[in-house]
Amino acid sequence: VGAFDVIRERFARLAESRERAYTAGTFSFNAGTGRCPSCTGSGFEHVEMQFLSDVYLRCGECDGRRYRAETLEVRCPGPGGRSASIADVLEMTVTEALIFFADVPDLAARLAPLADVGLDYLRLGQPVPTLSGGEAQRLKLAGHLVESAESRAGGKLFLFDEPTTGLHFEDIAKLLGSFRKLLDAGHSLIVIEHNLDVIR
Repeated sequence: VGAFDVIRERFARLAESRERAYTAGTFSFNAGTGRCPSCTGSGFEHVEMQFLSDVYLRCGECDGRRYRAETLEVRCPGPGGRSASIADVLEMTVTEALIFFADVPDLAARLAPLADVGLDYLRLGQPVPTLSGGEAQRLKLAGHLVESAESRAGGKLFLFDEPTTGLHFEDIAKLLGSFRKLLDAGHSLIVIEHNLDVIR
């Protein structure tokens, strides 16, 4: 949903970052000089086993935090006198991040759709391969909600196949609210569903 770009830019604008000549790229775990050189920002080391499943061990240099120690020294101020390093932010859930960054409307606009589709419990730094199929679909839906809010260009056709499978009633209500937002933005939806309440 592009939230991490906004977070990295916020860290780069902090006084301590400017003193150290850190850019938004410094706070990326995918590239740049701020990530841990030992695990290249993944937080773990991959050990190939000859006859067993591969093993993933927490990085001994960064202790799974993905960044160099000096990068983690930069802390973003938050509400109530709290502060957080970039690794602390990646450990926050969507709900926690919405509270911590309540004064950053651009970030709230990107995170709110995650909460709208019922993914407010996910950690910001959670790897996508660890998501279930339903979570991955809702993540894509949240991305389209962000895109629709920014561009106001409707006209896409969305096809959902059994989107409520395995969802709690409250999550189904959130999903239907997201569908309404897509419709209000001018998109069309085809939903294959057996849940009579959803069909109604």
